[in-house]
Amino acid sequence: MKGLEIRVRQQKGMAILEVEGELDFSNVDQLQQEIQRRPEEVVEIDLQGLRFIDSSGVGMLLSQARHFFSQGRTLKIVNIPDLIREDLEVIGFFQVLEVLKTNPNA
Repeated sequence: MKGLEIRVRQQKGMAILEVEGELDFSNVDQLQQEIQRRPEEVVEIDLQGLRFIDSSGVGMLLSQARHFFSQGRTLKIVNIPDLIREDLEVIGFFQVLEVLKTNPNA
């Protein structure tokens, strides 16, 4: 399967978005819109089924995280596959998330 599939689950006042497939410039808007329409205080993005992410996907996740932090909400990114985690570590993705947590105005 090429493309992106998003399943939404509700759990104790939070939304869980299970992302499967490939997140790239061709479908990044699909996930961004799903994140933005969630009213919950906490939105968790479960990337367990993600096979590929490009720079537009990474940039969108960071900008959404910044937006959530500025609203006093939480965007959690969990279950990142090892290969994707390694790429995200190389580009400093997690350092940016840490800065946002300690300084929401960053």
